[in-house]
Amino acid sequence: MTNVLFWFDVEDYLTPESDDALLGLLQCFEKHGAQATWKVVTQKARVLEERGRDDVIRALQRQDIGYHTDNHSQHPVLAEYLAEAGWDDGVEEIMRRERAGYEDLVRILGPASTFGQAGGSWAPQIYPFLRDAGIPLFMDEAGHIGLDGGPFWYCNVPHINRMEKRSTRMEFDQGEEGLAAGIDKFDAIHRGVVEDGDGLISIYYHPCEFATTAFWDGVNFSRGRQPPLAEWKPAPLRGAAQMATALDLFDRYLAHIVAQPDVEILTGRQILNLLPDAAAERVFSIAELAELLTFSTGAIEHRFVDAETVLAPSELFALVVEALLQILMTVAEQGSEAPLDLEQMHVLVEQDTPLGPVRRQATTVSPSSSIPTDMLLESAADARQYLGHHGRMPDCLWLGAQAISPADFLVTASAMLQKLASVSRSRAVTLPTSVAIKTGQLASERFVGEDVWNWPIFEENFDAPAIMELARLQTWTLKPALLLSAAG
Repeated sequence: MTNVLFWFDVEDYLTPESDDALLGLLQCFEKHGAQATWKVVTQKARVLEERGRDDVIRALQRQDIGYHTDNHSQHPVLAEYLAEAGWDDGVEEIMRRERAGYEDLVRILGPASTFGQAGGSWAPQIYPFLRDAGIPLFMDEAGHIGLDGGPFWYCNVPHINRMEKRSTRMEFDQGEEGLAAGIDKFDAIHRGVVEDGDGLISIYYHPCEFATTAFWDGVNFSRGRQPPLAEWKPAPLRGAAQMATALDLFDRYLAHIVAQPDVEILTGRQILNLLPDAAAERVFSIAELAELLTFSTGAIEHRFVDAETVLAPSELFALVVEALLQILMTVAEQGSEAPLDLEQMHVLVEQDTPLGPVRRQATTVSPSSSIPTDMLLESAADARQYLGHHGRMPDCLWLGAQAISPADFLVTASAMLQKLASVSRSRAVTLPTSVAIKTGQLASERFVGEDVWNWPIFEENFDAPAIMELARLQTWTLKPALLLSAAG
């Protein structure tokens, strides 16, 4: 079965005709007995109330609702006010600016299954807000973060984003030729999905596209402009006949997809049921864990346990910390010469994946040096306390007065555990007196996009390197989200 996600960014609150386009699209889905996910800007929902568009509101309430920020493109947008922010202050600022907007959306339309950013305005500090608000899914087609063109987990939230070859649409501006080309493209992607067995296609639009020839926010807020409210303008219109033609083409496109016998149209809320995290609360012996900890080149990224289970780098880090802590407790109780049975010592994957560190701190210990093993174990105990208190990895771990980066710590500790495990297959082992420091690198950082600040709403040459640095640090949490159909 091929799963198709239709989603719409519902955002133009300045052009009344966009309300009619929205209603027309909603009627298409009701006609074909299907549902989509409608990511609504709260100001759009408020304006629908003010205009008395109960017909649109009721139709939306029968569909799946997403949250698309409080006011979308009014400056400062999210990336602008977070451009120089750290992690904690950035999270608090998002909470301050977005919480009331989301509460209004829930009041008008109901709770959201999904969040999608406004245009190119994104920052990783959004995810604690989503978790706090109970919004379980991120769905968009933005370039900031992705993973091989498929669903993924990032910052404890499943993502349908940067689907690349599995994202498509029909270009209704091209008339009948656009419809034919859109159907052909869908069918080709569908055949590829069937052949690969990974089962998901993403299709998205903006309802305002069907009513206007330009985007409402570009008309008013492009390149940093913030005109007085009295000067806000609606977007230029297509005209009623053109809108009707565009809606008819979409209706026929949808009809073709619905008619495919092996296609199921799902909402964001429904797809969540197909994206379970099989790693959560899984138990490993330390010997089993050691088998996953091969970092021969020092490159760190997610690890597949089996066809259904994958661990993020931060989960590997937390498991290694727990393994060292168990060893530390055994040594404390039985002495440094006590035998260690790694088959009988177990660690648990927590329900929530730990977030990554929020600052990059270099190792000050010489990479060619060795340290006492008990010093490494004690640093793990401190790291465990930090994880429990903050819900994220520490920026560094301390070996006495010297710092070691999380990547270097993970590779160093993993090498020790692997060595112990290789011996323990035949007998119980004792702890070595010293451990050689090794160097690691978070290879997952390569999945963060570049040249992502080209949204026309930003001022010319807008850049936010601090946001992208936090994005790279949070790739400690990055791992594939396995569809049940794909995972078996």
